[in-house]
Amino acid sequence: MKTLIMVLGMVLLSGCSDQNLEKTDLQNGKELFGLYCASCHKETGNGQFLLGIPRNNDTHMSINEVASLIRVGHKDLDNMPTFPQLSSPQAYAISSYLKHKLGAQ
Repeated sequence: MKTLIMVLGMVLLSGCSDQNLEKTDLQNGKELFGLYCASCHKETGNGQFLLGIPRNNDTHMSINEVASLIRVGHKDLDNMPTFPQLSSPQAYAISSYLKHKLGAQ
């Protein structure tokens, strides 16, 4: 059962944010979060516990760590998709929105 849930989670994560990927000219953290993150982590950042998608609105990672995770990933979080097409300022805008707006709620 645990294996089934993990496989289902990986399949779902692999297609989380394939929509609107051509809109890489945006700089607004809220809009970018909506395009790239919300389909998995929800608009509130609460995640989807039953699917194994963690909350991200209360992360202890720094803004720079989150921005790096978005663009290049992290060795311990290999289920999270990366978005190398985003610029560093865009990834920073997302992580700043996550930490300062969603994290403050």
